[in-house]
Amino acid sequence: MEVPHFVVFELKVRLHCKACEKAIQKELWKIKGITCVETNVILNKITVMGYVDLKIIMKAIRKTGRKTEVWSSKQKEQRSRGYGCFIVPRCVF
Repeated sequence: MEVPHFVVFELKVRLHCKACEKAIQKELWKIKGITCVETNVILNKITVMGYVDLKIIMKAIRKTGRKTEVWSSKQKEQRSRGYGCFIVPRCVF
């Protein structure tokens, strides 16, 4: 099995409360290879970084009952800051 290279995905997901945000983060952190999950409730955006395929990420988000799509280039132009996720990778014991 080929190991995917490091990727950054920006996804548009309707996040209307903290419960939605927590449910999605919980589901995404179950995926092996994810190193960072950053959510922005105001923009309804989730940034996922790691060694994982987009289809797996989208399937996990849909599993929580939410629709998702890739953040468009027009939406990317509207944001002015870089990535702010500085989380130490999880260790498995």
